[in-house]
Amino acid sequence: MSSPISKSAFIKAEQCLKHFYLYKNHYYLRDVLSKEKQLIFKRGTDVGIFAQQLFPGGIDVTAGEKRDQQLFAEKTKHLIANGTKTIYEATFIYDDLLVMVDILHKHEDKWIAYEVKSSLKITETYVKDACFQYYVIKNSLPDLVDFNLLTMNPKYVLDSELDIKKLFKSTSVMKDAVKNLDYFSHKTKIAKQTLEQNKIPDIKIGAHCFQPYECDFLGTCWKNINEPNSVLTLGKLTKQAMFELYDQNIKRIDEIDINTIKHKEIKIQVKAAIEQKEQVFNEEVNAFISNVKHPICSLDIEVWMPAIPYYHGTKPFQQIPFLFSMISEDNGELKNYSYFKPIEEDLRKDFLERILVETKKFNSILMFDKSLEETVLNQLVDLYPEYRNEIADLKNKIVDLAEPIRKGNYYHPDMKGNFTLKSIAPLVNQEAGFNKLEIQSGISAMYIYESMLEQNAIEAERIKAQLIEYCEMDALITYQLLNFFENRVH
Repeated sequence: MSSPISKSAFIKAEQCLKHFYLYKNHYYLRDVLSKEKQLIFKRGTDVGIFAQQLFPGGIDVTAGEKRDQQLFAEKTKHLIANGTKTIYEATFIYDDLLVMVDILHKHEDKWIAYEVKSSLKITETYVKDACFQYYVIKNSLPDLVDFNLLTMNPKYVLDSELDIKKLFKSTSVMKDAVKNLDYFSHKTKIAKQTLEQNKIPDIKIGAHCFQPYECDFLGTCWKNINEPNSVLTLGKLTKQAMFELYDQNIKRIDEIDINTIKHKEIKIQVKAAIEQKEQVFNEEVNAFISNVKHPICSLDIEVWMPAIPYYHGTKPFQQIPFLFSMISEDNGELKNYSYFKPIEEDLRKDFLERILVETKKFNSILMFDKSLEETVLNQLVDLYPEYRNEIADLKNKIVDLAEPIRKGNYYHPDMKGNFTLKSIAPLVNQEAGFNKLEIQSGISAMYIYESMLEQNAIEAERIKAQLIEYCEMDALITYQLLNFFENRVH
């Protein structure tokens, strides 16, 4: 066996043995990691390092060393033998299985392990991953008496100083870990046998390709499968229902019997695929447009959700608005307005006051999927109740342009089962594309904003310009979408 089976490799084996085999033997076929995933992984690493402060003075076995798992395991053994009380990234190899636990701490001559998750909730996968680690460590370190998951405490509110002990919530998984020792013994044998066969397992694609995580090898397994008009591009359909069609040998959307479909949002996709043209319910879209009252503007808000609260009175992952962009028209000319909140200061009140002033003169405020903006406004009401009436007036003016698409009153086959603003943007404005921007998603915007805490003034200004450009693009496409709908029905 070339290298031990790590925790992440085992979780892949649980999901799909083909995924596991490709990960271990054909890693070069792995899909390119998206910028969003890279940023999410980085946050997980950063929170894990931050949690080390719960047990200060420990030794990191990976510090200053090249990436050598055998060396890390030997170093961990040496530290344990020499009486080290706290070890970060403690590494264990047992029966060709490898784990690196975030924190290993000795309490009253007994060892307790801690795995850190940058999350508010404990998922079934987190528990399974912790139980796998317990299985390996317990067979290497008999004095291990407990295994805990450290998650962010959803009730913690930052006061004048950060209280790291209250920020994290510790949950023991010992009952599950002890109960499932035989399970992991059995499952790891199957994983090893899969590798020993030296042959890629013949496993069909299915709903398991996305649970618990999207497979790293979709580009390989789905080659020539996910063609235009494939049933696997149907939106608003569960993965299970999608693969029921696929397994019945219905591979293309235009092969579906449209008379068997009850849901309008799915039927409109099938009709668009069969006819290869856009579908518009004129009466419904017209009725929607009639709710728009001029003068109008479009509005888009970007938020930051730091895992570790940064401002007084905030919680882990609280949505902090930092940027809004508006598009309106003045004498036939499009007009941009953006407000950007510096990350160093909690200027949410200034943010709110500015947004109220700038939107006051408009009778309709266009948004696309208003859920985020409404959540932000509701939080600002709680924070600044003196603005309750003005915020209520703003909310009453909102017209959500996602509604005709969400309700299946408009669809174009080029949207390929996506009902997002980015899927319709090329239809609305062929020249203004998100793919031309440095920042292409709200998730990226959030993490890149956070990176400004570490940047010099010149780099921070460059990032600010990129964030405003992205937010303005969202607002622009939203503004132009109304005109797009009007043209379709008239």
